[in-house]
Amino acid sequence: MKRRKFIKTTAAGVAAYTIATSPITARSYARIVGANDRIRCAILGCYRRFPGLLAGLAAQKGSVDITYVSDVDARRQKKGALQVKAKMGIAPKQEKDMRIIFAQPDVDAVFHATPDHWHAVGSIMSMQAGKHVYVEKPCSHNPYEDELLMDWQKKTGLVVQMGAQQRSSPESIEIIKDIHDGIIGEAYQATAFYSNRRGRLPKANIIPPPSYLDWDLFQGPAPRTDFIDIVGDYNWHWFWRWGTAETGNNATHELDIGRWALQVTYPQRVYVNAGKYHFKDDAWTLYDPLAATMVFPCDKTIKWDGKSRSGHSTYGAGRGTIIYGSEGSVYVDRNG
Repeated sequence: MKRRKFIKTTAAGVAAYTIATSPITARSYARIVGANDRIRCAILGCYRRFPGLLAGLAAQKGSVDITYVSDVDARRQKKGALQVKAKMGIAPKQEKDMRIIFAQPDVDAVFHATPDHWHAVGSIMSMQAGKHVYVEKPCSHNPYEDELLMDWQKKTGLVVQMGAQQRSSPESIEIIKDIHDGIIGEAYQATAFYSNRRGRLPKANIIPPPSYLDWDLFQGPAPRTDFIDIVGDYNWHWFWRWGTAETGNNATHELDIGRWALQVTYPQRVYVNAGKYHFKDDAWTLYDPLAATMVFPCDKTIKWDGKSRSGHSTYGAGRGTIIYGSEGSVYVDRNG
C-alpha cells in the first residue's frame, strides 16, 4: 500500500501531539490513571535509546511496571528483556509485533524507540488502542504524518510526548527564561548547527534478511524493498524510506532551542540549499549538508547549518545553538 493510504487506513479518524517540556514524573503518571494504580509500560525498540528509557522507568519502579519489550531483531529483544529483569526484578513479555502489544489490556503507555518511519504510525496505532505515548524524535517521517498524529491526540485526549530531552535540562530552562526576561535585549536571530564526520557508507549488497530479523515488520509502513546488508544499527537514517537525515535527527534538538528562545512557531518563508555533496557514489541517499534560513514574523530568523559529513567545526563545537539579541548573545549546548 502507498504510505498515505496505509496511514489513512490504520488511522481513520485524526489528532495533535503535545511536547512536554519536562520528563513525565510519578505525579503526572498518577494524574493520568489514578494515584493508586501502577503504570504498565511497553518499550518498542531495544537498541540505542533503550538503556536511557529503561533507566528513567526503573527510577520510578515503585509506580511503574514494564510488561512488554519489542524488537524486530530477536537478539536485541532477548537482551532487552534480560536488562529489564535485572533493573526491575521481573521479566517482561517479549513480542516482536507491536500491533499485538497495542491490543493487550496490561499496557497503559507505549514508549516508541523505533526507526523514524514507524514513529507517527506506531504512535497513532497506540492511541487508537487507548495507550498513552512517548515517542523519540522526530515524531514523524514527514509533515503529513504530523497532522495525523496531532489530530489523533486531540481526538483521544491521551498524553503524547516527543523526546526533546534538552528542554528538560535545568541549564536550558534557566537560560531560556533569562532570554525571555531580556538578558540579551530583544532576541532576533538564532543559528542552530551540527557538524560530524560521518564517513563513506560501505557498498550496499542485496542479501537475504538474517534469520533473527523480521524484515517485513522492520519496513512496516515504508515502501517495500530488498534487504541490504548495511541498513541495520544506524544507517537506516540515511535512506529516504526509513530516515529523515540529520534534519530530523539532531536538528530536532538544536532548532527547538532556537524556536523556544525566539518564541516563534511557524516560518513565513524558508530558503534551503541542500544536496548530496560528499561521497557522491556511496549508498547514502539523503541530502547532506543542508543549510536553511527560516524567516518568522517580527523579523525573527533561525538558521540551520547541518554538516553530517564534512566535519568542519564552524562554531568551535560539534553542536549547539547561538541566540543573538540587541544587547548580547547566548551560546547553549548540551554542556550548559
